Order: sequence, then structure tokens, then C-alpha cells
Amino acid sequence: MELTNYGITLRRLTEDKIEMVRQWRNDPKIQQYMEFRDYITPEMQAAWFKRIDNDNNYYFIIVYEGKEIGLINIKDIDYDQKTGEPGIFIYDDDCLDSDVALRASLCMGDFIWDVLNLESLYIHVLRDNTRAIKYNLLRGYKLAENQELVQNQLYTLTVEDAKNNKRMNQFKSIFNK
Repeated sequence: MELTNYGITLRRLTEDKIEMVRQWRNDPKIQQYMEFRDYITPEMQAAWFKRIDNDNNYYFIIVYEGKEIGLINIKDIDYDQKTGEPGIFIYDDDCLDSDVALRASLCMGDFIWDVLNLESLYIHVLRDNTRAIKYNLLRGYKLAENQELVQNQLYTLTVEDAKNNKRMNQFKSIFNK
């Protein structure tokens, strides 16, 4: 499966790419922003892939200008409740201060809202990850109640808030040119 829009391509994670993702995930520059920070062995990664390679989890390699630069996902999809938990990380340092993460999120958002027909999303962000917090607030996420003192804070986003987000709609227009 491949999704392409906004100048970005998302390729569904396949078993032949899980070692690359494991290397990225074990890198301290990524690991520091994750709740699970233990070293991931090849065996752990293979077991993880077997658990997530299904229709309740969609993991994609982010490809920008022909280069694999990160990972984006929607996991733990509950089709009855129409909800799931997305996530993203950019591994390539050249893309960190660019609009690549935004492009990937817009592409993934179209898939989440228009193909999977989910109605709400939730994410967990470490309280000291200010870059991710600012990014997700821009996207329309709201901090859930009673999360101010929680280390791994819960944020939520509804389909209505996502589709009515004027700033994100402006970015969609810009990136579609």
C-alpha cells in the first residue's frame, strides 16, 4: 500500500524494512521522545511487527524526494468507536526543521478521515517534548482534562476540528500546488 499527496509518499511498512526502523527507533535522538526507551532487539522488533501487521494498525515509511526519512502510523484502531492513535517521527536530520512532518501528517490525515472513516484520534506526548506539543496544537489537538501534571499527556482531535482547522487547510492548498 502506498499513499502519495502533498509532495510526500507513505509506503506501508513491510518486514524487509523493520531492521531499518529498529535502528532509527534505538537511536537516542528518537528514543528520548518515546515512553518505551529500552533497547529494541531484532527479536523484539520481529515480534512487534507480527503484532502490528494487520488492519488495526497502519505503519508507513515516510519517503521524501526519494529518501526514506521517518515513520508515521495509526495504531490500535477501534472501528466500532471510530478512533485510533497516530504517531510520527522524523529520523533524517535534514528534514527536522522542514515541512516534511506536516506534509506526511496531512497525507496520513486524509487516509484516517476519508478512507478509514475515523471520527476521533488520541495521542500521548511526553510533557517535556515541547516540539511535538507545539506541532500537535497546530494540527488542532487539545490537551485532555487533568493532564497538566501527567508525564505522558493525552491529547485528542475530532474529525470536525481537523477538517475545520483553517491553518491546516491553508497548508493543504499550498502543498497541492
